Amino acid sequence: MGEDTIVKNRSAEARNLLPEADMGDDAVRPRILVTADMGDEALVALRSLGDVEYASFRKAMRLLGGDTLVDALRGVQVFVTEVDLVDAAVLERLPDLRIVVSCRGDAVNVDLAACSAFGIPVLHAPGRNADAVADLALAFMLMLERKLPAATAFLRQPGIEAGDMGRLGQAFTQLQGRELWRKTIGLVGFGAVGRGVARRLAGFETRVLVYDPHLGVAPPPGVERVGSLGELLERSDVVSLHAAVTEETRGMIDAAALARMRPGAFLVNTARAALVDEDALAAALREGRLAGAALDVFAVEPPGSEHPLLALENIVATPHVGGNTIEVGTHQGEIVAADLRRLLAGERPLHALNPEVLPQFDWRRPRPPVDAARLAALAARPAPAVSDLQRPAPRPAAAAPAAPAPAAVPPEVADRLGRILTAFCERVAADGALRTFAADKDVTLHFTLPDVGCTFFLRLRRGTVAAALGEPDAAAEVELTMRAEILDGMFTGRVNPMQAATGGRLSFRGDTMKAMTLQQIQADLSRCYREARDVVGDPGDLTALPGAPAAARRPAAPAAVGPGDVRAELVQVLHELYAAELITATGGNVSVRIPGTDQIWITPSQLFKGELRPELLVRLDLDGTPLDPGAPSPSSERLMHCAIYRARPEAQAIIHAHAPHATILVNTGLPFLPISTEAAFFGDIPRVPFIMPGTDELARAVGEAAAKNWAVLMQNHGLIVAGRSLRRAADMVEIVERSAEVILGCHAVGKTPPVLPEPVVRTLQQMGDLMA
Repeated sequence: MGEDTIVKNRSAEARNLLPEADMGDDAVRPRILVTADMGDEALVALRSLGDVEYASFRKAMRLLGGDTLVDALRGVQVFVTEVDLVDAAVLERLPDLRIVVSCRGDAVNVDLAACSAFGIPVLHAPGRNADAVADLALAFMLMLERKLPAATAFLRQPGIEAGDMGRLGQAFTQLQGRELWRKTIGLVGFGAVGRGVARRLAGFETRVLVYDPHLGVAPPPGVERVGSLGELLERSDVVSLHAAVTEETRGMIDAAALARMRPGAFLVNTARAALVDEDALAAALREGRLAGAALDVFAVEPPGSEHPLLALENIVATPHVGGNTIEVGTHQGEIVAADLRRLLAGERPLHALNPEVLPQFDWRRPRPPVDAARLAALAARPAPAVSDLQRPAPRPAAAAPAAPAPAAVPPEVADRLGRILTAFCERVAADGALRTFAADKDVTLHFTLPDVGCTFFLRLRRGTVAAALGEPDAAAEVELTMRAEILDGMFTGRVNPMQAATGGRLSFRGDTMKAMTLQQIQADLSRCYREARDVVGDPGDLTALPGAPAAARRPAAPAAVGPGDVRAELVQVLHELYAAELITATGGNVSVRIPGTDQIWITPSQLFKGELRPELLVRLDLDGTPLDPGAPSPSSERLMHCAIYRARPEAQAIIHAHAPHATILVNTGLPFLPISTEAAFFGDIPRVPFIMPGTDELARAVGEAAAKNWAVLMQNHGLIVAGRSLRRAADMVEIVERSAEVILGCHAVGKTPPVLPEPVVRTLQQMGDLMA
């Protein structure tokens, strides 16, 4: 029942982040791809061990698997992931991959048997979120005892007048709570989270009971171990669950267990929903036998708004947020970096899920071969999942006919959108690229657009593609529900699907692995949709359909791009920078001041730069606030741009480039030298050490550096240049990048770069402001 008991003290992990001894001149220095959230100190430690590429799934808003994961991992030896799906088919195509690290306690996103077959150690991060979950469990106890949900709702009730002492008296009477002082708290399970809760309770002068039949050592002072679950239930004022789900614990808090709890007691569950019989709990709460419950977990997540437990006033409910804190990235980073250091030094890691492969593990030898029969057996196993709670979405046995479009939808909008989707489906079904992709696929995606009463499906099955309006003839593995304007935005590049899902604008249910098919064919589907849209025409303002949230309404004037619009020039410059490989597909950003205003246009976040259109740019004020509801998400580096515009009112455009040679120059600490008249204009370009992208801290540092300079070099982050026009800014980016290339080339052949005479340099630097 106890959670992982091998978790070491986190401060001890932190002390071992960096190698303590030289691992030898022939030490392996692997390529490491990190898509998990990771703290800054851990990234520094990982970079001391290998060549690290960091692309957090949260910032990149992507989930990798299948072809997309293979493309990302080519030539990579160590993969540090949190949600990406690693299966046998992926491993077979990645012979260089030697270590997989899953930053979670239960590595459900990795096929452990497949990794073992290929001789790949799988490391994990037990206890990474123990502090976060323990914090929430304690917060739940306080919320229940002090009636905080009712208290916070009280002041928001309509009709309360300022100074109404009668209502204050009502609050005084109804909202009297209790303290944790001298309460008996029963902890079911005493692993990392249970121990964390006990430590936190020590300051409240509570009595703490523990039931954990697998606890191998005596509990700490102040914690009493009891011999049975029943005894704990009968003696506790609050019962908090911290056990793993096993055959022994599944459904352990059933009607009989709830009946043994003290009348008026509270139940807290931050562990797993399978420990509790939800129907029995709802009955106990309705009948008043329990005073309340706090739940972070449900049998189906998220639960529907009609869930019977959510209808009860004595329930505190959260959507599985217990382990979702910023600090978890730091905790898991400490564990991972320390274990990788051990493995690279030839030591045994502490947290290997398949330790049986360690004796044969050798960086310098090829992985063991896996024959076809074994591969077939591995492929037949259940696929890895993003969550251990993942389950197929329920579908009715007989699909109901599609509902007609709501009466309030303008007929011309419904007709035109229907014709677009019909033409789209026809193109999808006939598309050669999609047929090629479907060669080894078997997945059906079912789309529902409730605001226009429309459904359609796409099916990819062994080299064939089917697509049509209406319901599929069999249950779909993936169900997607969204408004029409989200679908239209998703296929025209205005809406990022991952951002729409995490923002609650797109609902997804079903097989996560198969849902990633949509991500893999996004470009082809978008092409087919735009072709259909070009033939039929714009469907109209889909954001104005009945029921659309106010924030989604289409902005008025800014959408149009006319002659002379600065957005057209920005996109032209952007495409030039992309073609010159100074900006990558989603890396780098460009902005321009809107003439005569304190507003800017900036490139959106996570949209392909090579085909960006002017109408997709985002309008901001100089505080970085988006001004047009319904526009795409702005660049995550908008604060950096705004800081420079505020520091330099004369700046009209800013380009942040991922220029490779300029980045190498700043990373190696080599100086930028006046090797040409153009380079001399810049003088000594200021440098900013690595600071986490997108943060206020980075914006402040860059803004200060740019106050007296038109260009700033950022360690591990590229180059940012401001100019009095877009063309000037783009020219300066090219000058800095080409100059850096020449400087690096001279050093590469062992020569000191020749520079201009000092008097010439001084004269040109004094004229440097003209360059911008």
